[in-house]
Amino acid sequence: MPIARLYARGAGGRLEDLQHDIDLSECAGVCPVKGDHIVASKVGDSGTLWEVTDRYFKARGLDDYVVLIVEERDARPDEVELF
Repeated sequence: MPIARLYARGAGGRLEDLQHDIDLSECAGVCPVKGDHIVASKVGDSGTLWEVTDRYFKARGLDDYVVLIVEERDARPDEVELF
């Protein structure tokens, strides 16, 4: 199963490795696309989401590796109910 590595855009648009891998089996076996949301964390009545803004295949020359560029944000109350 492919693995997704999470990155974020930092200052000046530079990509920053978040040092977080996700086995795509955790995403129902599909690769998230731009606009998809991944639950990052849930604590009590709040949580955070990663919103996918871009994705790159064959990153680092590996066929089973996908880089997802994400933006982290707080989940809205209606979204926390989904967690």
